[in-house]
Amino acid sequence: MHRKLVVIAAGAVSLLASPALGQMPADLPMPDLTPASAEEEAAALAWLAAAATPFDPSAYDASTLAPLAERLGSARVIGIGEATHGSHQDQAFKAELIKQLVISGKADVLILEANRLPALAFDRYIRQGSGDPAEAMQATAFFRIWKNDEFGGLLLWLRNWNRTASRKVRIVGVDCQDGGRDAAAALALVERHDPAAAARLRGEFGGLIAAMDKPRTRFVDWLVDAALPEAQRALAASAQLDAWFEAASDAVRADPGFGEARWAARSARQAFLAFEFERNDADKSKADPAYFGRRDRYMAENALAMLAEGERGLVWAHDRHVMEDLPEIVDMVGFVTVGTVLREKLGEDYASVGFTWSQGAFRATKVAEGADVLKASQRQTFEPFNLPNNRPGELGHVFDRTGYKALWMDLAKLPADGPVASWAGRPYWRGWSGWIANPEIWQVTNLDMGEFPLPVRMGHDVIVWFQTISPSHLWPAPPQPE
Repeated sequence: MHRKLVVIAAGAVSLLASPALGQMPADLPMPDLTPASAEEEAAALAWLAAAATPFDPSAYDASTLAPLAERLGSARVIGIGEATHGSHQDQAFKAELIKQLVISGKADVLILEANRLPALAFDRYIRQGSGDPAEAMQATAFFRIWKNDEFGGLLLWLRNWNRTASRKVRIVGVDCQDGGRDAAAALALVERHDPAAAARLRGEFGGLIAAMDKPRTRFVDWLVDAALPEAQRALAASAQLDAWFEAASDAVRADPGFGEARWAARSARQAFLAFEFERNDADKSKADPAYFGRRDRYMAENALAMLAEGERGLVWAHDRHVMEDLPEIVDMVGFVTVGTVLREKLGEDYASVGFTWSQGAFRATKVAEGADVLKASQRQTFEPFNLPNNRPGELGHVFDRTGYKALWMDLAKLPADGPVASWAGRPYWRGWSGWIANPEIWQVTNLDMGEFPLPVRMGHDVIVWFQTISPSHLWPAPPQPE
């Protein structure tokens, strides 16, 4: 789930409309929106002809992917994004790049922008061959945006790899949007060692855990709809559950299921904190910009906690999450992404890949400006949108003139000064979309609403471009129960 305020979506930063605007410094630095000159773009095209790596978007293989894997492979964690949650090309390329990184011995763990429970089912399937991967992908707690051929095919490939691999790849989910099911998993271990505490905590969680047994029920829906006293008791219970595991005895920690249950308790606590101010009766004035970065901070911290010594991870998420630096105005008020936290913790041991495109269609749900995003998220349609990213001021407009159909460019090769360096500092829209799209305000600068494009050099180490994108191969939604 991606919320409107303080997000980077559609290639823009939506910060200035935050309810905490009045708390922010009056002298925040505004972004430089000076467009690139014709001379700068001409120099960029000459540089791309010499430095970029073109490839056939319909027939790329190891000859295309191996050099990119080698470029990224020295990092301990690699964030691999996608320009939209609903386009085929970037998700398919991402899956193939992951395979190449696994084959070349540069990755051990696939870290998903996904909740704990479905990722656990994926892990058991690829490592042990247990369970039905199609059933696991249809779980309510797994986001519908990735219930598609692109991700499903990667799961099958990883299972086949692990059948004979001496060092098996594993999967972890680091998101925190499934607090009820996570609390239930943690309480199952508490029940074994401290039945009285388990009974007390289960009572404090109220109807949350029972609600999660109902098909298609999401944690955040329960949180915003529950009566205030019940929601407050559950919030307090999440802290108590987390504290129980923190204080666990050596005997409890020796339980084979302790690690998984400990993770579930921590994730349940994070869910309440990440969505603390989503209720209509919440004090929105306390939702400062750092609040809107909580989910990303939690995901980054979870990713690092899940890596054992010597393991190397790949983060599967949106471009917005994996980007490793932010505009000064956003950074100053405390907002973070998964990538900025990982860069802070790992330095050069973190690398990221972003995507862009020029034309075509992607899947998303239309949400009008000012609409209730939470309610819209309950009825995601993911119909195809045919929107441009090749108008002047959009990055696809530059790449279209290279004469290629697809390419990747290494931003580390940019010159330090001169017209190409100037071009890389100019703002361009990227064609980014999460699960939301609104054609009426697609890539339109609005400083009052904090919508503005980002410099080319910002966000990622490598940018992959496709001239044409098409909708992801989404699986049909299962029939809704009566």
